[in-house]
Amino acid sequence: MKKIKVVLADGQKLLIEGLKHLLSQCNGKYELHLENCVHNGQDLIAYCNKKANFDLIIMDIKLPILDGLDIIYKIKEKKPESRIIVLTAYDSNKFVKSAFKQGADGYLLKNSDIQELKVAIEEVLDGVAFMGQGVSFSPSNNGLIRRNENDVWVVEDSFLLKNYLTRREMEILTEIASEKDNREIADKLYISDQTVSVHRKNIMKKLRVHTNKELKSIALSQGLL
Repeated sequence: MKKIKVVLADGQKLLIEGLKHLLSQCNGKYELHLENCVHNGQDLIAYCNKKANFDLIIMDIKLPILDGLDIIYKIKEKKPESRIIVLTAYDSNKFVKSAFKQGADGYLLKNSDIQELKVAIEEVLDGVAFMGQGVSFSPSNNGLIRRNENDVWVVEDSFLLKNYLTRREMEILTEIASEKDNREIADKLYISDQTVSVHRKNIMKKLRVHTNKELKSIALSQGLL
């Protein structure tokens, strides 16, 4: 039985403790040994740069300091033969596509059972990409939900908002929420007011809102100001 050195990365310490226990029950085709646990993206990158002595990383994409989606490719650059399983609560097809594009080998939801985790581990170690139950490349609501039929669509999670909008759209949303008009935003960001207008329309379309007041509400609720 081949020994596999595993690194766990998740911002929730209780979940890490649960995963440590589950790993001992996932031995089968491979013998899993816990090599290290980290609780933010910065520490994960630092560990990978300092000591590339691991075979498998099981990580969330929502990590403090540095998002998991921003560092998967860096881990693969450091040790391309390693395997990465994303274990997260986010089923957005946008995140699924991004994770695999960056180099993830598997994508699994946190509501999965231990048998699915075991299968995921064995398949990615065998070189087979794994997508768990509820994971798909097909379009979805991308984390946007309705409170009720009369409410606007809202983003309930700052991680979703940050990753759902582009960097430029985030900048413009912040300025819109500060009640700047297109010309003021254009002057500040050194772009044309027509470009600002296009971004504004795209933001509204993505967040499914129709007024600046609704945009400001999202920015305020997510602490963007």
